Amino acid sequence: MRNFILAFLIVSCAFTMNTTASNDDDPFTSEGLNIIAIRNDTLDSNQDGMMDAVRVVIIINSTQGSADLLLTLIGDHQGILVREDSVMRVENQENASLTYDSWTEGEHYLSLEISDAEGRLLKFMTIGYFDLSPALKVPEISLEMNGAQVIETGDYCEISRTFFDETGPRWGYTGTRSIIGTPFKVLDSETTLDCSNWPAGDYEITETYQNGLGQTASDVLELKIENKPPPKFTISLNGDGDLSGTPCTILHLADEDENHDSFTKEWTISPSQGVMANSSLIDCSGWNAGVYKILLKVTNNEQISTTGGEMLIRLTNEDLTSEDSDAPTISQGQDTETTKVGLYGVIGISLILGIIVFVIMSRGRSDELLSGLTSEEIIPDSEGLPTHKDESGILWRRHPDGELDWWDKLTYSWKRW
Repeated sequence: MRNFILAFLIVSCAFTMNTTASNDDDPFTSEGLNIIAIRNDTLDSNQDGMMDAVRVVIIINSTQGSADLLLTLIGDHQGILVREDSVMRVENQENASLTYDSWTEGEHYLSLEISDAEGRLLKFMTIGYFDLSPALKVPEISLEMNGAQVIETGDYCEISRTFFDETGPRWGYTGTRSIIGTPFKVLDSETTLDCSNWPAGDYEITETYQNGLGQTASDVLELKIENKPPPKFTISLNGDGDLSGTPCTILHLADEDENHDSFTKEWTISPSQGVMANSSLIDCSGWNAGVYKILLKVTNNEQISTTGGEMLIRLTNEDLTSEDSDAPTISQGQDTETTKVGLYGVIGISLILGIIVFVIMSRGRSDELLSGLTSEEIIPDSEGLPTHKDESGILWRRHPDGELDWWDKLTYSWKRW
């Protein structure tokens, strides 16, 4: 009997010592905390028939007043860790629920850490291994072009960018996006790209993304932009061949399928009529009689240009000769008024010329002088066609079909213009 009691005491002491030692080694229990119950359930969060999440529910009580705890549910897939935190205040007895959403397909190892308010680990628990499918949308990138099949510079062109990633931001592993192949810098915030102002060329646009979980997505878009053809236009002359001072316009006319309103128009007039405005209409009614070379250079928004030209003829207006002393006059034949002073001047000049001719002839140079005088005095026969002199003193005659001849003083003949 004595031996039995002694043995019982020894066992009791040993049990008490083991219990005390166990409590001292467990910081969770030493804080007066106890786990009443813990369970986990697999879930199908997106209703696709595949388990993709795990919910962990834990009940804790405290025997030493209130305690602030941090619960961390840790998921491990092939060495990549994600954490789900929850703050819990325990007074007497409380429960907490944490959900782990699978971010990729495969086996996930779950564990639970319980820490105090200072971050000291109080307890670590293994939840288990779970074979899960993704609960969140994996990264995706899509590039889509909106526009005509054949795009020319300046045409409507837009590229839509579609991007989403639920897994990276969910666990704090947001990644980076990069896009190459565009002529200008692109920001992540731009959901659409305006390619109507891109230069002509062949483009291969590639956008890629990778988050901190190792998930990637990419898309490639090939785009060809052709140069818009040079501007097509004609120059319309209203008043060509009419008398100066009468209505006259020079008009730039774009082809039917083109709009040149925003294009640059550069006019070059010879002889110069001053600086011409960037306009499609020039008023030439006030120009003097003469032959004008009209050049027009039209440049589109892509700096592609076309140059065209026309010739404009304005005839002398006899009604304007009294107002414009510099304009050439048209002879009125017998109706031309003369004065006595002019008649005496002609007679005097004739006498002087006669004396000069006589002296030169006596010195053996009559042939050269007569040749010079003849060339000055020859009046060409216009053969009934209307004539006029331009500002340079050149005599012109006009045919019924609009063609022009000019008088060559060296060969004493009419030459076609």
